[in-house]
Amino acid sequence: MSKLKKVQERMIADGYDALVICDGADIKYLTGFSGEYGVSTVVISKDKFYLITDGRFEFQAKEEVPECEVLIMNGQQRDYYVATGDLLKELNVKAVLIQTDKIFHRDYLSVKNSCESAELRAAPPYIEELRQVKTSEEITLIREACRISERSFYALLDFIKPGVTEIDIANELEYQFRSRGGSGFCFETIVASGPINGANCHATPSDRKIEAGDFITLDFGTAYKGYCSDMTRTVAVGRPHNEEMLKIYETVKVAKKAGAAILQAGLPIAEVDQTIRKIIGEAGYTVPHGLGHSFGLYIHEDPFISAKNPNKFKKNAITTIEPGIYVPGVCGVRIEDDYLIGESSAERLQQSTNELIIL
Repeated sequence: MSKLKKVQERMIADGYDALVICDGADIKYLTGFSGEYGVSTVVISKDKFYLITDGRFEFQAKEEVPECEVLIMNGQQRDYYVATGDLLKELNVKAVLIQTDKIFHRDYLSVKNSCESAELRAAPPYIEELRQVKTSEEITLIREACRISERSFYALLDFIKPGVTEIDIANELEYQFRSRGGSGFCFETIVASGPINGANCHATPSDRKIEAGDFITLDFGTAYKGYCSDMTRTVAVGRPHNEEMLKIYETVKVAKKAGAAILQAGLPIAEVDQTIRKIIGEAGYTVPHGLGHSFGLYIHEDPFISAKNPNKFKKNAITTIEPGIYVPGVCGVRIEDDYLIGESSAERLQQSTNELIIL
């Protein structure tokens, strides 16, 4: 059964006549159409699937979206959302779901004002729930994105030395991604070095020059055919400045290994959070951010690893594990890999060592 039909079945079972999809990644996931937000909408009715776009994408849409009737806006329609409302009115639907959390308010009003007789309600997370479990095709693309990121990281190591800046390193990494078939950054790369910027868990690459003895945290990922990867390594440039840096690194490494070791389908997600934070807390440190998340067409997707997450991991879900410790005036350390959840364990999608790399 196609993804569109799976969503259609749930919509009908819940008693609705139509569903409006606005999010670009959701549209790509369901139909294969590769346009971003604002160049198309999809309407799922009880009987049919429609993709609304304009003349710029007519040929592309008809090639990429065989399951939908492609509707090209005419000159009198102001935008996609007016055209969407016009279609709903033409279909004479009454109970309509719409992605209220993924549409600009002005666009929502355009839909609403064009189909005044329909009642618009917030769409349940039908698509988000589907996207949590990856298909074999998605897993293949994610593996390739991870492979490109990892090989780019290895190539980057020869570039890192005292005197180059954090920005230099970020620029070189993007070049390595593109030279290996990646599509550049799928999120803003973090290059954080030394006792100050290195202790910012979401640091922006600066013009600070790398010094001997520094730790450098590199959080990076590229996309391959739309699918992301996410990896973090902390490396040392020569002998680290002090022993606490080595203690912090070892603590993060051990905590990450413990969290990854328990991953499997059916595991309560909160247990990973508790396992990692317990080890880091006993060492005298804390983690100021989440410890992992899924990804796919977006770099951050459900489920997120949190002590408050009541859900369990599903087979063929993807998750990161990414503990980190940040001590101002000393250093920051984060190690992150991506995992494919299996029945009784999880496969690490990166092969590179979690041991400290000293350049």
